[in-house]
Amino acid sequence: MASWQDGPEYAPASRPSAFVAPVAVALDSPEPEPAVAADVPAAEPSFVPPEQPTPDLRALVPSAAPGRNPNLPFESTTTALTSAVEVTGARSPLEPFTTGGPSLTGYLPPQPVVQPNAQVNPAAVPMSMAQQWAPPSPATRVQGPRPVTIGQIWQATTGWVLVPLLIGMFVNPIAPVGLLVAAVSTAQLRYRRATVRRGYQIAGVGVVAISLLVATVDDSADFWTLVAAMSQVACWVLAVFTPGIIGAALRNGEPPERA
Repeated sequence: MASWQDGPEYAPASRPSAFVAPVAVALDSPEPEPAVAADVPAAEPSFVPPEQPTPDLRALVPSAAPGRNPNLPFESTTTALTSAVEVTGARSPLEPFTTGGPSLTGYLPPQPVVQPNAQVNPAAVPMSMAQQWAPPSPATRVQGPRPVTIGQIWQATTGWVLVPLLIGMFVNPIAPVGLLVAAVSTAQLRYRRATVRRGYQIAGVGVVAISLLVATVDDSADFWTLVAAMSQVACWVLAVFTPGIIGAALRNGEPPERA
């Protein structure tokens, strides 16, 4: 029975007049610990090598059964099925195996199967099939790049695009105007118009972005002067880019686009 000595939670709610040990039956004594056997040594065992010589472990390996040559075939024993097999060339497959045949013990070399109706040389290909697999005519073959002259590239690029670019390449103050006129004139192109326009859009965004960045970093730099300088650089780049794209389309033989 728990008392106040086991903790404050077991103390009575009201103070007793005297502390008296409760009357309770004594608990059973605990069981004794198991005794250690006398024959068990207290120290760790020590291993002492044998005094007599030990036999070689290879001499203790049991002898294996006689081996078998893998190049020789297996020998089949006579069973109820093999004893009733009759090997005859004229037997119908519908007839049952009633009489015994030769023993299958040993190796039977395979007999070559000769097909009398086999043709050594196949027949010639019919003319209709030969025509189907004939090489394509020269007209349908893929041709290489066509030679293109500078005059053809100039005519396909048009002077409305090249002339403003050439002026902007050498005249700095009007380089932005030349770049703008060339970008608007790309509507007259009939070869790879979307690719060329994408190049002019990238060039225009690059001119404005670089000019704003430099003008923001350097307060002494004039914005319009930067735009003119970057537009002049863009004219040099586009003067090479535009004829190159048009010339590639002409060499590949691409059809002109609709206006």
